[in-house]
Amino acid sequence: MLHRFRNILLLLPLIVCVGLAPQKQQFVWQDINTREVVRWEGDTAVLRQGSQMNEIECTLRFDQKDVLFAMESFGIPEAWTTISYTDQDDLAKKQRALEHKAGLHGIKMLDGGNLFQVDYAWVVKRSKTHLKTAAKTIRSAAKRQGYRSTRELVGAFASFVQTLEYRIPSDFRINEDGEKILTAGAMMPLETITKQWGDCDTKSLLFASLVRSIDLVDVCFIVIDDHLFAGVQLRAERDDHSIRHRGKDWVLVELSDSWPLGRIPLDHHNGIVKGKFDIVDLP
Repeated sequence: MLHRFRNILLLLPLIVCVGLAPQKQQFVWQDINTREVVRWEGDTAVLRQGSQMNEIECTLRFDQKDVLFAMESFGIPEAWTTISYTDQDDLAKKQRALEHKAGLHGIKMLDGGNLFQVDYAWVVKRSKTHLKTAAKTIRSAAKRQGYRSTRELVGAFASFVQTLEYRIPSDFRINEDGEKILTAGAMMPLETITKQWGDCDTKSLLFASLVRSIDLVDVCFIVIDDHLFAGVQLRAERDDHSIRHRGKDWVLVELSDSWPLGRIPLDHHNGIVKGKFDIVDLP
C-alpha cells in the first residue's frame, strides 16, 4: 500500500532489535515465470497440462550491524514535523530547513510541510551497496537452474520478492531512545529482506535495489491511486502489460503478490491504459 503521511498522533508498539551478529537465512521459492501459459482469460492464466515451476534456493548472509545502520538512517523524528513560527516568512524558512533535513533521511516533504512520503530514489541509492552480495547470490542460484537471459534473471528476482509475506508496515518505528520516527509506511530493503515481509512499495524497493545493485536492468516505479508497482526496461513480448517511457518499453511487474513479468491485475491495467499514473525514475 502506498503511504502518504500527515502529522497525526498514533500510538505504536516498541520495535526491539535483538543481536548484532551476522546471520544467514535460507530461501526457497518457485518462479511463476517458468509456468507454461497457453492463454490469459482476464486475470486468470490458462496453463499447459502438467506445467510446473522452477524451484530456486539460496542462502543469504546479512550483517546485523548493516541492517541496523540502514534502519537508523531512514526516517525523521516526529518532533521535527511540528513547527513553531512567528510569521509566514519564518514558517516558510523553517519548512525549507525541514525539507532539506528530511531529504537527508529518505523522506520527502510535500504540500507546504503537512504531507510526507518516501523518497524512493534515495532508498534505492542507499541500499544498492549493502544488497550487492545478496543479489549476486540470487543470480548465481538462478544461473545454476539454467537461467541465462536478462528477462529470465529478472523473473527470478521478481518471484523471490513476490514470495515474501505481504504485510503493511507502520507509519512509524520507535528507536532505541523511545523516540517516534516517521517512515511514511516503508522499510529499508535490508530490513525487508531480513524480516521477509512488506507491502507493495516496500517489496518494490527491495526488488529495485537488488537488480540495480548488479546493473541487471533499469527500473522505474509506476504509482496509481494508492498502489505502486515496478517497470523494468525490457523489450515487451506478446501479452505483456507495458508502457513507453523515455522512448523505451518498460514491462510492468506486480511485486505485492505472485504475478509473472508483464502481467498486472486488470483493474490497475485499466488505469494505465487511461493514463492515470505517475512514473518515478530510479538510480
